[in-house]
Amino acid sequence: MSAIDHLRAIGCGDTPPDDGLLGNARCAWGGSELVGEEAIVAAFCEAPFDHGDVVAIETAHCAALVGEADAVIADVYDGRIGRLWRVGSSVNFRVEPAIDVAFDTDLQQRRGDICFRAEDHPDLAPDAAAIVLSAARDHIDKVRRAGSLRVRGFVLRAFGNAQSAAALLAVYTVDNREVRSAGFDYAILSAGTETPARMVSQQARLRAWSPRF
Repeated sequence: MSAIDHLRAIGCGDTPPDDGLLGNARCAWGGSELVGEEAIVAAFCEAPFDHGDVVAIETAHCAALVGEADAVIADVYDGRIGRLWRVGSSVNFRVEPAIDVAFDTDLQQRRGDICFRAEDHPDLAPDAAAIVLSAARDHIDKVRRAGSLRVRGFVLRAFGNAQSAAALLAVYTVDNREVRSAGFDYAILSAGTETPARMVSQQARLRAWSPRF
């Protein structure tokens, strides 16, 4: 079975055959992280992935299923899933405790931009780099225009070619409200000449500001 087949099985809440999901796998989802095969499969049982109109993209080291409102992307090791990110749908995970500190995401104090180095993504064909960067910048601009401050995006994973490519973004923001709070979420995109342009994201849950232990 391919990595896409394993992803489809996981999305239905099934355990893939032949260790298609590694026992020590991790899954970032809903502002929290699931650790281990059983926890991940149980979460997908509770909130199955929508396999309707889905774009499937796979390379030797990455795989993604991108729907209109639900998306999952994965690191692949010898055809098996080792790490996942899911956005667009959520179960009631407990928000992890955290301490708020001042930080500059890229040490350049730049706003509304994307940090992307094509050479960091060996499964991304050269003809797809500009396509991924353009789609990522469009999303960052949309977040900025919605009223968020200090918007900054990082392309964590990118793979595919000019016909069909996918990418995972980490997006940092500050809410423009009377009481401000830092925001962080993931977004997954698909783009290409033969692939519907899609961007699926999920805003992290708001929590009380906590600058101390």
